[in-house]
Formats: sequence, C-alpha cells, structure tokens
Amino acid sequence: MKKILTIFVLMSAFTFAQDNPWGVYAGYTSGSFTDADGRTSGLNLGISYDMSDTISMGAGMTHRGGKFNFTDEELGDESISLDLKGKGIEFWMSYNLMSNDSFSLSVGPIYTHIYELQAKLFGVTIINESESDNDYGFFINGSVPINDKMAINLGYYQGLRELDDEFKFNNFWVELGYSF
Repeated sequence: MKKILTIFVLMSAFTFAQDNPWGVYAGYTSGSFTDADGRTSGLNLGISYDMSDTISMGAGMTHRGGKFNFTDEELGDESISLDLKGKGIEFWMSYNLMSNDSFSLSVGPIYTHIYELQAKLFGVTIINESESDNDYGFFINGSVPINDKMAINLGYYQGLRELDDEFKFNNFWVELGYSF
C-alpha cells in the first residue's frame, strides 16, 4: 500500500495547481468496524491541496472506532457495552470522477496512523498511547458547493486492513470545506 501511495504522490507532483489550490475542512464522522454493534462519533479536521482539476491530496486529524455489546455470564447475564475510539493522522489522495456546478464525486486511498486508542467500559476510560497502529483503505466522497469557496462533503470510507485478524474500520462523514 505504501508503494501505491508513493506512486500516486509522484504522479501528482507532475501536474499543475489550480488558481485556489489550498483548502481546509472540518466535520463530524461516525465510525464503526466489522461485526460492531454500534458506531462512535468524532471530528475530522484537515487541509487539502488541489494538484490539478482531477487530483487532490490532503492530511488531517480523524477518528476511528466502534461499539461492542456483549453479555457477561459471570455478572448475571448483564449487558455490557465497550466503546472504542481511536485518534489518528490521515493522509489521502483523491481522483475526481465527475464535476459540475452542482455536484462532484471523487474516490481515492486513505492511510491513517492511529496514535491513541480509548476504551470505555463500566464508565471507566482507559487511554493507550504507548501502542500505535495504522489503517488504510478507499473512500468515496460527494461535494455539494454552497458558493465559490465553500462546499459540503459527504463520504464513506472502507478499510482494507484487518486489525487483530478480526475487523476492518469504516467511517461516514459530513464536513464543511473552504477553499482559499
């Protein structure tokens, strides 16, 4: 996957930038993973750079996570909820599939370095900063312009890496983007 991302970056380095290539985005994300019983929420915040009319790249802070519900026989069949929330730094690249005055659609890879994981069980939050992990996959994103500088982004991410040989992350997001 690292080789694929490197090739995308090198290919995009040979393209010319647009008039307003820089942008920022912030929004809400809802994360889960394979076989999870629920979703956890978090925030996205990042910057973007338009390499050309069709290729963009960016980086930012993001959220990964999900919820498990299970029953513990030792506690008298009491239902227990485990919330997992991860904080990560993501790097992405997108290819614009279509674009007009009212909508654009793009796809691309995302690589995320997860630097902190929080587990909440029985009302107690345990934060693990000593171990880090990574996640990678592909996303699809739709953008609806508000004006010349602002847009609302709606997207879905599907992880490709199996963490602990059990689950893959996925995310939905709603963001507000601003171009300089």
